[in-house]
Parts: sequence; structure tokens; C-alpha cells
Amino acid sequence: MDDKQLRTFKAALGLYFPRDTYSEKLYVDQPAGTPLLYVQALRDSQQEVPRFQLGQHLYGSYRSQLHENLWFQIHEDTGLLYLNRSLGWKDLKSLSALNGGYPLLNIHLHVFLSPKPFWENECLWPSCAKVSLSIINTTAPTCSSLKAREFCFLDTGLSFRIKENKPPGTFHQFRLLPVQQLCPNISISYQLIADAGVPFRCDKESMEVSTRRPLDREQREKYELMAKCTVRMEAREVDVVVPFPVTVYDEDDTAPYLPRGINTADAVVEYKRKEGTILAKLTVQDADVTPSSGELIRKYTNTIVTSDPWVSESFRVDHMPNETTVNSNGSLVRATQHEYRLVLNRSFPITESRSVQVDVLVNDTDFQGPEGSLLLHFNVTILPVSIRFQNSSYSFSVNRNAHQYAQIGKICIENCKEFYGVNIVYRLQSLSSNCSALGILTALEETTGHLYVNDSTVVQRPECTEIQYTVVALDKQSKKQAKTSIIVVVEGTIMPQEQGCPSSCAVSKRRSECEECGGLGTLTGKCQWRQGDGKGITKNYSTCTPSLKTCPDGVCDTVESRYPAICPQDCTRGEIIGGHERGDRRGIKAGYGICNCFPEEKKCFCEQEDDKEALCDDVCRTVIAGAVLLSFIISVLLSSYFIHRYHKNSPKPPIASAEMTFRRPAQAYPISYSSSNVRRPSLDSLENQVSVDTFKIPEDPKWEFPRKNLVLGKTLGEGEFGKVVKATAFRLKGKAGYTTVAVKMLKENASQSELRDLLSEFNLLKQVNHPHVIKLYGACSQDGPLYLIVEYAKYGSLRSFLRESRKVGPSYVGSDGNRNSSYLDNPDERALTMGDLISFAWQISRGMQYLAEMKLVHRDLAARNVLVAEGRKMKISDFGLSRDVYEEDSYVKRSKGRIPVKWMAIESLFDHIYTTQSDVWSFGVLLWEIVTLGGNPYPGIAPERLFNLLKTGYRMERPENCSEEMYNLMLRCWKQEPDKRPTFAEISKELEKMMVKSRDYLDLAASTPSDSLLYDDGLSEEETPLVDCNNAPLPRTLPSTWIENKLYGMSYPNWPEESPVPLTRFDGTNSVFSRYANDSVYANWMVSPSAAKFMDKFDS
Repeated sequence: MDDKQLRTFKAALGLYFPRDTYSEKLYVDQPAGTPLLYVQALRDSQQEVPRFQLGQHLYGSYRSQLHENLWFQIHEDTGLLYLNRSLGWKDLKSLSALNGGYPLLNIHLHVFLSPKPFWENECLWPSCAKVSLSIINTTAPTCSSLKAREFCFLDTGLSFRIKENKPPGTFHQFRLLPVQQLCPNISISYQLIADAGVPFRCDKESMEVSTRRPLDREQREKYELMAKCTVRMEAREVDVVVPFPVTVYDEDDTAPYLPRGINTADAVVEYKRKEGTILAKLTVQDADVTPSSGELIRKYTNTIVTSDPWVSESFRVDHMPNETTVNSNGSLVRATQHEYRLVLNRSFPITESRSVQVDVLVNDTDFQGPEGSLLLHFNVTILPVSIRFQNSSYSFSVNRNAHQYAQIGKICIENCKEFYGVNIVYRLQSLSSNCSALGILTALEETTGHLYVNDSTVVQRPECTEIQYTVVALDKQSKKQAKTSIIVVVEGTIMPQEQGCPSSCAVSKRRSECEECGGLGTLTGKCQWRQGDGKGITKNYSTCTPSLKTCPDGVCDTVESRYPAICPQDCTRGEIIGGHERGDRRGIKAGYGICNCFPEEKKCFCEQEDDKEALCDDVCRTVIAGAVLLSFIISVLLSSYFIHRYHKNSPKPPIASAEMTFRRPAQAYPISYSSSNVRRPSLDSLENQVSVDTFKIPEDPKWEFPRKNLVLGKTLGEGEFGKVVKATAFRLKGKAGYTTVAVKMLKENASQSELRDLLSEFNLLKQVNHPHVIKLYGACSQDGPLYLIVEYAKYGSLRSFLRESRKVGPSYVGSDGNRNSSYLDNPDERALTMGDLISFAWQISRGMQYLAEMKLVHRDLAARNVLVAEGRKMKISDFGLSRDVYEEDSYVKRSKGRIPVKWMAIESLFDHIYTTQSDVWSFGVLLWEIVTLGGNPYPGIAPERLFNLLKTGYRMERPENCSEEMYNLMLRCWKQEPDKRPTFAEISKELEKMMVKSRDYLDLAASTPSDSLLYDDGLSEEETPLVDCNNAPLPRTLPSTWIENKLYGMSYPNWPEESPVPLTRFDGTNSVFSRYANDSVYANWMVSPSAAKFMDKFDS
């Protein structure tokens, strides 16, 4: 290597790129010489000169090497990347063939700061930057067809990384060079929007952005700037604003220091003497950020400074770095807090006694200067401890009927619970050989001895009324010991034992059987019954036990572990059937109903009680049944009369719109509109407000499910007022055996408002029936809290499913329909393909199309609210109550709750207007989530800033590996004018066309229900989505539903005075055009025809 090359090599070592990826669009047949973009480099020192080198190969999907680079070149001095020769249709076809036969969406290049590395395919920031060119499968557009944003910025966004303490330099060039060459007559100017005093500037002539001075990360780490572009076309001027974030990268320029100047800690070793015990801690602070784990050991070293081998063998220092934040001039800046722990490196015997000072040298090896080292001091005092009993003798009692392994008590040395790392064993020395009935056991890592009956026949001997023992406690390491005496008094008389009883109390499932029999470990010869609280899966479950003191207590102690039949509730490792929660290692932590076990079969069952004891005889039941029936008849008559009178006399406001929302309106009370469009409280809604709060939930026989047949399990998700739990339902819909379901319910802190929400959802779910909308199985509405039973989605939310799929295999884009070897065994766990993602979107669009035709508005359509069932079936869910714990930047808190800002349409954000077309906007964001495999929308943008950005025309950029066709569909969903957005029917057709192009289309067709299933007109009368009046189903275009008007009290200003649908009223005799399309529907729901006629007669 000559001198010139050596100087170039040294200069390149300090150079770095301010971005790791540069992007640009590339059209077919663009002429040779077309400039594409500028690549910038920043310097470590003023003497460095960048030299840009382009890699020799092009890369395609998965960064696979495609072809030798024949089309692109970079200017060595300026970093200008340009077309060396035109990329024609023929070139594109040959490159696509090298890409596995799939359309080439992106071409990737590597740019290096000379010299190039030996391995060109390893492109690592900061010495290498990637260039991603999006292939547009057409020729360059005309200027008139471009939008204002396309003149200014790419959709990939802008972000920069600049090292601190480096010389100022240029790090970005605003102009889009291909657009500038294509449209030279369009005036485009840029401006950097920032607070005064920020160290950045934008040159108005060159449009280059540079730093004014070296940056200091410890003063400010992130700059949230905005870039504004102004496009002037003839007499029109358009502004486009996008985020322009700059992150300052750290270098080790600050020395470690001691918070509050404390460098000394004291430690005493007494009872806790086990290896690994933490004795003391000292903290070192560093304003620099925590290095990566690989560099941490090299960067920060800690050494025990001693010449005493005993110290170095007995102690070690553990280093625990933690990232923290400090406030610097109103800005939060990351820093590092290093915690150094002095730890016992070996266990100390109880006789060890000495005092030492342990000095630890902490060194920040990357910091240049003597201030990089600190000395920490630990003053350690090791005290000896003695083994002794607190009392000279102890007394216990035992029942003559006690069975083998019955635990009569515990014994331990003084301060035994404080000991840690001291190995104490206990032994019994009998003072009467004919009456030796007890044993003693000590568990590993314990310092307590458990006294138990070792021979039950001995305690039954008449002569054994008092048994004496000497207890010896021995420290196994030092051989030190202590002694005490115990006296065991034998009490009671021998009782006859029930014949045919099992050896284990846990076998009994009924209280009567339990208390009649004895078993291993029983204190009095009889088992004891523990009555549970009956609150679902609980730690306080019902069970039969030998002793309520020790079984079950969640611990398989040393006696119980000797024989599994003593307390399998604590010690079982076998199968547990029914509603339960396992212990950490063994046993039943929580169970449903009664838990009983069969130790020999290694099985336990947690099920509700088969039969209950009668609380009332036949005469009592007859009297109660008669009273209930009489009360019910009187209640129905009175309710029918007052409802009939109310609807006969109350004025009816006009109905205006057919769309109904899955959520109750955000106002405290629903509102209606008069003909003059003046808001006033709705009488119907006020009636509902009172009736829901005070009226018992009416039972719906078609949907009511016996509460006793439902076993609740673990929580799947929860919100502030509600939650969803996994459950098993017995004989659901007449199906034999157990069915896994999900149950939605309220929490204890929920109010009447949330109860109305859940009732609303219950009534809505009764109406819908579609393979891609979550299905209602039933409800428990009587004698307890309201439970909604819906179908269980095996894979949870679509958002979590997509994120989990990232772990399965490589990226989906471009992969074909060929399956890997495990597909036939478990098709749901194979890696996702683009066909799968389009299939997901298509299924959701079909479900939303159905809801739109039902005149329902979702208002919170997002990947977190779509569930994935077995077979990768999409199920639209979350009708307004339960939801996952959302990310903090996804929702904005309002007085009435949290709203999903990043999924809401512009008109919803600013004017609180919710329609099917606002759901279309949300669907566009959902498409973005699907393509990015569960990414967070608008990354890096706070919800509060999103309002103004959307108004300026800002939209999310096209994700990498997203086709132009799919991205164009997203942009159409995000049109500012709702009527310009596609309908869900149009979206479904477009996605179908995309599926035809996908090789996975045949799989989708085989696994997705046909269109005949989407609208099942063969439903029974009760299952018809709109309520049947006069035995004729209402058309799907009916302007509203009874739930919307009667449950929410909503009405609309522009609906005509008379309904276009002839309806029969039960409070009249003729078929008329009802003023309220849903009024007769409501009457049909609330009052039977016979009751209505009876009320007419009664009223007259």
C-alpha cells in the first residue's frame, strides 16, 4: 500500500453516513445520465475527505445478490448517484427472472466510504449505506399527473443520525433530482421548521441541510424538526410538511462519577452466609449511554484490588448497568447508572469471623484521562453464629386416631427463619423405646424440622400416654449441634374406622363422604372438608384434606413429598382436568368448584358439584313457584300497560339515517334532532337511561345459557372496565361435551354506563351472522353478572399474530405458494406469504362489507380488534367493551375515554362524524398494519402532532416490499373527502384481483366459505338479522334498526316523515306507513300481539 492509499485509508476510518438507507423511485426507460440522489458523509476531523465507492452487485428481495451492477454509478467526490445506462423492459425482465421469477419491487445498492471491504454484501452502518430504489413498472409520469407531495418528498420518510462533538457538515440535500430534471419549470423551495437556536440550517440556494456547530448529546439527544416544501404551479401554491427527526449519537466524552460523592458501603455477614448473597451495593453514574452487551465487559471493568487470596476467593463484584434518563434544559437525555454489588463467592461456615475491606477499581476504558477510574470501598464484617434452641423443652399433642404422616408440629433453632445457606438437620432420640411413634424431616434449604406420626399403631397403645424425645440440631458443615427435649401427649379415645375408605382423603368429592372416612396424614382419624368460595377458578376451591393447616397451602412440604397420596392437591405432577391453574412446579394453585385427586392414576379433577343439597321441601317449592308466577304475571301486565300508554301518547321524532354504530355515542345522554336541527335530549334515550339502570335484564330464552355449565379460565385481555376470559362451556347449543369459548364480562368497578354498553353489544351480536364477524353463542344474564359467550379465536388478535409470524421464517414478500415440509402437519404455523396477507385483508373487507350493508359502523377497526381463529380465519371483533392494553402512542385520552387517533378518519378527528366511509379510512390503516406484519402506524409521530399533519396532506409512506397496487389502495382509503374513498364492496373486488395474481389464491379458495355463506338467507325467523314484522323480512336497506332508535335513542334530521316500508303495528289493526320505521319493530320486541290487544281493551 503506497502513501496515498494509506492516507485515504486512515481518513476513511472516521467518516460516516448520516443515514443507513437512502431511497428513490426508478422508472423504466429513464435515460442514461439521469441523476437519482446525493449520498452525504460526515467527518470526524476537518482533514478527512470522503471518497464514495459503489458496490459491484445489485441485491433483490431478502438482500439476495441479483446481478453485477451495470446500470448505476456514483461520483467519487460529490456522492451523486446516477444512471449509467437506461434500465429497460428487457433488463427488468431478466432481473425479475434472477429474483426467483417474482416481480422485482426494489433494487438495493451498497455505498461505501473507501476503501471497500473484502465482503461487499456486509453493509453495516456507519461505514456503509444502503440505497433502495423502488421499481415503478411504467415509464416516467408527466408533470401534470404528479401530486404536490411527489414533487417534494418520498414516502419512505426522513431520519438522520449525527455523532456528537464532530465538525459541522452537510448531511442532506432536499431536492428530488429525477423530479427536478423531469419538471424544471416547477418552482420548489424548502424550509426547515425548528425552534430558535437549534444547530441546523437549510441553504435556500442549494437546498442543503447542515449543522452549524458540533452537537452535544448530553445537552440534547433528539431534535424533532419539520421540513416544509412549497410547490408553485402557475397561480397555485401548495405546502407539504413532513417530520425531519435528527438523533445525536453518543461518544464516550464524560467521565464516570459518584452520585452524592458516596464511595463506601458497609456490610455485615451473620445469618445469610450462602454463596450468591448480595452484601452491599454502590452506584456509579455516567452521562454516556449504555453500550451494547458485547462491548460492556470491554468498556467497563471492575477489579478487586487485594493481595489477600482469601478476599479474592471469598468475594466477587457483579456489575448491573441500567439505562436512565436525566433532564437537560427541558429535554430528556439518556444516561447510564452502573450498580456494583459485592457478592459472596462461597458459603461461609457459622464459625467464620473476621473484618476486611474490599476495594474495587472501576475503569471506563474508553474515556481518555485519569478521571475514567474510580475506587469503591466495601467494609465487610463477618460474625460467627451459634446453634441453640430458644427453650430447653417443648410440648406437643397427638390424637390416638391420627394416621401415618399426620403432622403434629414444627421445631427449629433460634433465628431459624433468618438463616440462609446453613445446612441444619434434625434427629430424634427416643427416651422410651416401646412408644417411639414420631419421625422428623428437614427439607433441603430449610432450617425447620417437621414432626409427624411415623407409626400410627404405637399411639393407639394404652400405655403410651406421654412420649419423650431428645431433639438434636446439627450443622453439617461445622458439626456444631444443639439439643432440646420434647414431650408429646397422646389424647383422645380410639374411634372405629369406616370400612372401604380410600387411603387418600383427596379422592372424596362430597363433604359427607369426606368427613366419614380417614386417610394418610389425618390428625383425628377423619378427613376434613374445606368449603370454597365458589368464585370461578380460585385458590380457595372446595376439597377434602387430611389437615386444613397444611393441605392445601400451595407448598408441597417435606412430609407431603414423601408419599404423593397425602396431599396431591399440593404435590401432584400428573394431569389436571377441568378449570384450574397449575402451581409453579407441582400441585393445583387454583381450581374451579371441587377438586379431587386419584394419586394412583396421577389425575386430578376440578369440576362443579354434581348435585346440591335441597334447601326446600316439595311444599316449600310449590309455594315459592306460585308466588314467583303470580308476581311475574302482574309485572308483565303492568309493564305492558305503561309501555303501551307511553308509545301511544309520546310524540315521535323523524328518523334520518340508516347507519348505526357499534359504540354508544360519547355524549352522557343520546341526542335527537328536531326539524330545525337544534339538539335536544331524546325522550326515548332518557327512558332507556332509566330502564337500563333500574330494570332487571330480561331473559332471552333463545340465547340464555346455564351459568352452572360455564367454567371460566384465564384472562385473555382486559380494559379499564371489562375483560375477556377463556372458558369451557358444557353442552353448548346442544353439542355434547365441552366447547372452548371466550366470555366477555364487566369488572367490579364498572358503572351502569358500561353495563348498557355490554347490553348493546349483546343485542347487536344477536343481529349479525357472518363467517368473518365474531359469533355469539349465548349469554348468562340471570342470577349473577352478565356474561357474553362468543366463539374463541385460537391465535388471538391479528396484530399479535402478525408480530409472532416474524419469528416463523423470512419475509413473506415475493415468496411463492410452495409449502415447506411442515405445512401438511401444521399449516397454521407456516411462514406467511403475500397471498396470505391479501387473504387476511380480503376476509376482513368481506366482513366489513356485510356490516356496511347491515348499516353498522364499527368506529375502531384495527388489527388489534380483528381476531384470528383456527385455519387463519379473520373475525371482526371488539364491539366497544373489552380490548388489549394499547400502546401509549396509539390512543389520546379524552374526558370520555381513550380514542384511537392513528386509525381515525379526518372527519372523525375534527368533526366527530362516523360513517361507513370513516371505517374505510381505518381499513386503509389496517392494510398498512398487515403489510408491515403488525407495525405501529405513523411511527415516531405523536398523536397530538398527527392532527395538523393529516390536514396538510401527509400520509404514511409505502412500506418496504409493499406493491404499488396495494399502496394505491391504501391511499384511496385515506382520501380527505369521504365520498372519494372506495366502498367495501369495491375494496373486496380489488383484493380479489390481487389474489388472482398470487400463487396462494387456490389455497384461499379452498379454505374460505363461498359467497353463499356470507349472506345466509336460509336462517330461521329468530336468526334473521332484521326483526320480522307481519311474517315478512324487512329489506336490508331499511333506514335503521330497533337497537339504534330504542337502545340508544338516536334519530336523524333528514329522513322523510313517512317510512317507505309498509309495517303492521300491534297497537293498531291496519297496515299503515309508520312514521317511525322501527317503532313497530320495537313494539314487536317488547309486547306480544295478545298482550297488545288486551291493553287496547283495558285502555278503552
